[in-house]
Amino acid sequence: MAKAMKMKSEPFIRVVKRDNSSFLFRTIIRVVTIFMAFLISVLFLQGVSGIPMGKILKYIVDGSTITKSSKISFWKDAMLLLAVALALTPAFKMKFWNIGGQGQILMGALMTSVMMYYCSNMASGLVVLLSFITAVMAGAIWALIPAVFKIKIGANETLFTLMLNYIAVQIVEMCVDIWKGQASALAPFNSGTKVGWLPSIGKNQYGWVIFTVIVLTALIFVYLKYTKHGYEISVVGESLSTAKYAGMNTSWIILRTVALSGALCGLVGFFYVAGVNHVLSSATSGSYGFTAIVVSWASGFNPFGMFVIAVLMTFLSLGTDNVVNYASQVLNGYTSYITVGVFLFLLIGCEFFINYKMVYSASARKKAPGWFDFWDNAVIKIDSASDKMGAWCKKQIGSLKDKIFKGKVTSVPKEEVKVEEVSSEEVK
Repeated sequence: MAKAMKMKSEPFIRVVKRDNSSFLFRTIIRVVTIFMAFLISVLFLQGVSGIPMGKILKYIVDGSTITKSSKISFWKDAMLLLAVALALTPAFKMKFWNIGGQGQILMGALMTSVMMYYCSNMASGLVVLLSFITAVMAGAIWALIPAVFKIKIGANETLFTLMLNYIAVQIVEMCVDIWKGQASALAPFNSGTKVGWLPSIGKNQYGWVIFTVIVLTALIFVYLKYTKHGYEISVVGESLSTAKYAGMNTSWIILRTVALSGALCGLVGFFYVAGVNHVLSSATSGSYGFTAIVVSWASGFNPFGMFVIAVLMTFLSLGTDNVVNYASQVLNGYTSYITVGVFLFLLIGCEFFINYKMVYSASARKKAPGWFDFWDNAVIKIDSASDKMGAWCKKQIGSLKDKIFKGKVTSVPKEEVKVEEVSSEEVK
């Protein structure tokens, strides 16, 4: 009777956290999600505009590739979004939820503007250097304010950093109003002399921005994965008590990491004023300070994963804008927000299936036994394939190491053989 009552009260479906999902499983889930996001976006654009699907796909691709300037603009936008995500990642991995990236970017942009506005008579290279230093310092200081309150009185960093965004916006708008005077808008700084502007690389005016962000991606990956600081960040993020028990100075680690996060956001502000827009505005970085939060989190705090997501989001956004150009009668500039929103929504949703699984009751399995058998076998095959792929990768890496260090390994036995031959002659 008790057993029957227990079976009767069993829930139809339960959500259980996955112990450990394989790399291949996570990759398949994300690839399917991205494909679905693009498919839904294309179907939405087709349904609203009436343009055939083939032409919509062509317009989306053309938005980032049809001209040289569109290619440069595409990489510029993608790298700036990636830069903000990289800046937020060290703090996020430590589970210090720095939602104030927007304000830290604005502080970096403000200090760059101050240097370009008041030091226009100095050498351009010196102004660029001063702008870089002050922008990085301003971003770090703006981020350290909530970090200090978090350590001292346990203030909520999420609300604190969010409120600082609005304060930064008001400070920037005040400075813009002072500098523009009676003009309707603030003109680009030093447009005639280009003092304080980042130089071009070849014909690419955003070359330094793109190149620096690509290098920064590799550096952040190495910093988080292979350095002592990166290990400390991981430990503090997993458990603050464990880090303290291990003898780590957790307060210093938090301050150091948050300062790094703010400094990188300040660097993005420097990029916007010195390398991209050459003017200050409260909307300098658009919504990247918030969009990058999803990019960082959805990639599992992996810099190379952020690169892929940032590129795909920018590709979809610019592609949608290009579709709008051909259907301006029924579409407007907000259309890209809808398609990017669909992309982000599905990307966030896929993390649920990566980290959790649904366990069905015995009664549910009886209703569709074929489907559950198929799904269970598919999961087993995916895990098996992932294990084989991992073993193959380890084998290839080991073989590569043997080839690289072959000379060093074979030189030792040769010396040992010579020593043995000499000693045998002496014995005779």
